[in-house]
Amino acid sequence: MENVADDVLHNILARLPIKPLLRYRCVSKNWNHIISYRCLIKSRPRQMILLPFTWPLVAIDANEPHHMVRLPHSPLDDEAKEWTQVFVVGTLNGIVLLALTNYKSLSCKLILYNPVTCASKIAVVMSLPLRSRPYVFGFGYGATKDDLKIVRFELCDQYRFDVFDLRTSSWSVKPRYIVRNFSFQDDAGMHVNGVLYWVTLRASYFGIFALNVRKMVFSDIKPPDGFGFDKRIEVPVLGSIGGCLCVANKVGSTRFDVWLMKEECSWMKTHSFNFDLERLDCFQAFIIPICISGNGKILIMIRCSSSTQLVIYDTSNDSYNTVNALPYDDDVNMNYKIVGFNYARSIEYT
Repeated sequence: MENVADDVLHNILARLPIKPLLRYRCVSKNWNHIISYRCLIKSRPRQMILLPFTWPLVAIDANEPHHMVRLPHSPLDDEAKEWTQVFVVGTLNGIVLLALTNYKSLSCKLILYNPVTCASKIAVVMSLPLRSRPYVFGFGYGATKDDLKIVRFELCDQYRFDVFDLRTSSWSVKPRYIVRNFSFQDDAGMHVNGVLYWVTLRASYFGIFALNVRKMVFSDIKPPDGFGFDKRIEVPVLGSIGGCLCVANKVGSTRFDVWLMKEECSWMKTHSFNFDLERLDCFQAFIIPICISGNGKILIMIRCSSSTQLVIYDTSNDSYNTVNALPYDDDVNMNYKIVGFNYARSIEYT
């Protein structure tokens, strides 16, 4: 292979699966340079859904639900399973931000993690809030897409709000406060086009709270007309389809509506679908969407009395596929004791 031109080698390597591709970086300095080259990575995008409730972490191919990849050498390797809870804050520029809360040391780590290279870095370590409510986070960018910031809310008499700048590795000098007339229903915000969104609960109804990361300006988003914002149902799930904010809410026991927000906060219902539980051999179930991908596929967790299934629903053709049984052995801990959305919430990773 020494006489193969770099452009030919580039085209060959771009077609290989990730796992052997990373091993081939050890062949030579030239191979390592080509494989690490940004253009090679951009030429082979692949949509994966990262599941934070397996130990080690597992990713599902959104286009091939039968293909799952264990992610070795993740930040979870050095953590105590019985004391640590994990949730995904968000992903930007190929980097995933994980929040690891350890209830033995009463601390919370925010870790930057690249699932492809397996590189990780602790961004910040903080003590847990004195109250039972954990921190609420967001991961977004400011003036440019390289201006990455971590937003943190802490519940005191009001919500205490500050920002961690990854370029300076420091928190904002002076925290701000916002009036506490709602409660966050998400521990992590959904980032879409420079704005972070959280589902909130005011009185008996859900709402959407927004933060423009560049301007650091808060706003409330009017929910869709006729939208079932009722606290008696599961928390609506935020996502992004085609670069637009979307939300999926449960109507009844097995039906879901999907709404898409266009310009000027106008909403349009794009899909409505039901699940046939008999087909899934499950008659009484707890059903929650846990991830909405940019191409309109929705990952849904279905918990029956004796089993847990993952299903990918495709809004483009009104079909769904059951994901292969997740690995469950001595090496993989399925932390299903944490069944709330915040810890089942998964993210799409490109």
